[in-house]
Amino acid sequence: MGIAAFIEANSHKPFGPAGTSLLERVEHSGALSQTAYDLLRIGAWALVIVGALLVVTGLIQYWGAPLGR
Repeated sequence: MGIAAFIEANSHKPFGPAGTSLLERVEHSGALSQTAYDLLRIGAWALVIVGALLVVTGLIQYWGAPLGR
């Protein structure tokens, strides 16, 4: 999920400074605002970190499980 969020963020990068005209914003309507872009990237990192922690926790449980279970 985190990787997909990074891909989505890259496909909707902000296009310029905040002071651009309304006409320029309409032409680039697929672009996110800088705040939304930053929040999407923060969320993507959070998902990647949580996923990595789940994998590590699962490996630790698997390693500590008795054989022949």
